[in-house]
Amino acid sequence: MTSGKSTPTSQHAAPGATGAPGTELADLAEAMLAIAREIRAYLPAGDDLVHLTMTESNVMRHIDRHPGTTPSATAAATGVARSNLSAALRSLEAKGFVVLSRDETDHRGVHLEATPAAGANLALLRERWAGLLADALDGSGEPAPCLDLLGRLEASLVGGRQDRAPR
Repeated sequence: MTSGKSTPTSQHAAPGATGAPGTELADLAEAMLAIAREIRAYLPAGDDLVHLTMTESNVMRHIDRHPGTTPSATAAATGVARSNLSAALRSLEAKGFVVLSRDETDHRGVHLEATPAAGANLALLRERWAGLLADALDGSGEPAPCLDLLGRLEASLVGGRQDRAPR
């Protein structure tokens, strides 16, 4: 007879078990990855939501937050290799989510804009995420402190990656 709880089968210690420095931070990273996988797995396929790859999602997030950005700035901000960025932009353009426009002063340059279709897809995605997390929290918990912590972590990690990038 089992208790219904799963037992770790790997040789790694259970979360928080070692008490070693950084254990709680490693547990936090592991939990964030697991939650991200669960959120992605929750979204049903075949409905009115257009599913994007992780690369496409990262690129769209940057374009949405930085309208008129350039491919170079997008690659630097997301850490996506230029060849992968080009493929993602072609795919996003084919899906009707991104418009590329020539720079009016330097006709070699390109600017990226999210389309209304991308905005509608993002709104639907955010609505589903909010519903999923509201159900998971069951009315308890305030997201603001978590948002603050995750925002600081993201900013620091992105800044650190950009500082380490070859110039």
